[in-house]
Amino acid sequence: MRRRYIVLFFLALLFWMLLTWSVSIDSLIAGTVVAVLTSVFFGKYFYTSIYKLIQFRRFVMVIPFLAYFIWQCIMANIDIAWRIIRPKISIRPAIIKVPLLVQTDLGRAILSCALSMTPGTIVIDIKDDIMYVHWIYVDDKDPDSYTTKRIRQFEKYLITIFD
Repeated sequence: MRRRYIVLFFLALLFWMLLTWSVSIDSLIAGTVVAVLTSVFFGKYFYTSIYKLIQFRRFVMVIPFLAYFIWQCIMANIDIAWRIIRPKISIRPAIIKVPLLVQTDLGRAILSCALSMTPGTIVIDIKDDIMYVHWIYVDDKDPDSYTTKRIRQFEKYLITIFD
């Protein structure tokens, strides 16, 4: 149980040092204080199994997840800009109920943040295993499959990383 607090402390200190890019005594003291506070307040939410942190495939899957997320953001920005430039292009907003496959709270939080940061979508609520997403344009033919298809791609990466 104490191991996760220690691992979180060292990860937070390493992250601090990478952010500040300094090894001066002032920076190390401030980083240590921040790492201790982070460990104390957020250690109980950290991985229950530290061995998940040393699985290489979890780190490797972050790269394609970020690439897919960036691509989706670029395409969504282009879509929204096109809808602004060409106002005759219709919008069909809808709130879609999507069953989730991601089981961890952290994975669900990152999924909802990724969807909300993508222009044209926003996560409204997550209840139990259901996520409610507002889309600016939903195809009338089959809105559930359209939405689910886009979310499943995000979930594929997040399940590997966090579950």
